[in-house]
Amino acid sequence: MGSTRTDAGEDRLTEQLPEEALELVAFLTRSEHRLRVLDLLDGSERTREELRQGTSVTRVTLSRILGDLTDRGLVAADATGDSYERTDYGDLVYRDVVQLLGTAAVGQAYPGVVERLPTERFDFDLRCLADGTHITGEHADPVAGARAVADAAREAAECEAVVGTFTSLPMYAFEEAVAAGEEPDVAVVFDARVTETMLTDPALREKWQQIEAANETTVYYGVDDRVPYTVDLVGGDTVFLTVDRDREGGFDVIRCDHPEVVAWARRTVEEHRAAATPLAELSDDE
Repeated sequence: MGSTRTDAGEDRLTEQLPEEALELVAFLTRSEHRLRVLDLLDGSERTREELRQGTSVTRVTLSRILGDLTDRGLVAADATGDSYERTDYGDLVYRDVVQLLGTAAVGQAYPGVVERLPTERFDFDLRCLADGTHITGEHADPVAGARAVADAAREAAECEAVVGTFTSLPMYAFEEAVAAGEEPDVAVVFDARVTETMLTDPALREKWQQIEAANETTVYYGVDDRVPYTVDLVGGDTVFLTVDRDREGGFDVIRCDHPEVVAWARRTVEEHRAAATPLAELSDDE
């Protein structure tokens, strides 16, 4: 993490922080209404009445909250004293506090998983992910999550994916759907490592070629970069986020339908799809 000194005799970071900084974090996290006011002021100025309606607090409580936030330099009023906006300092503090709360929420929801999540690639509030379900955590079967993804993909009319943690179960589920005469709309982008496997493993290579031949369209693509997760967008409204386990077999899978997570997954797939090459073309180059 880089926040704790390791030299003997040196103080830890928390012992060096000014008491005022710790008090500020405690002040904000003790009240959801204070954070809600800062959230409502995200990039826009709002009147007292708009803030009151957005928080459902009394006018007296809102006045106290605004006074406290103003005293701490997090918000500022206009000349009339009726409209407020976040200060630049307030923007920075709010961003970092939200990130802290997001990490804590996801850590509580998915213990042992949060440190393996590719949070640097997320552009959504991490707290959104806490609304999901840790599928693998419900089962002893180490590939239970992969089975859940395969089952969802089999039943959906559409599925898009960026794959960095490969399991063949969704591929076989798609093959079964095609064989049954169904025509699901599927597009899968493999990262560099999985792409190499798809091109060099004879059985897998034959499998995806058979699927594309039966479906009469391009299904599988490859990209040059490495992706440390798999994201499946199933049915346009459900995301399955898969990460490898560190020292044991299987995967951890989080299912989430929060709109911000769904929007992130859609952008992720679109960005990788735009940079991808059909596996059939890459196979021809082999």
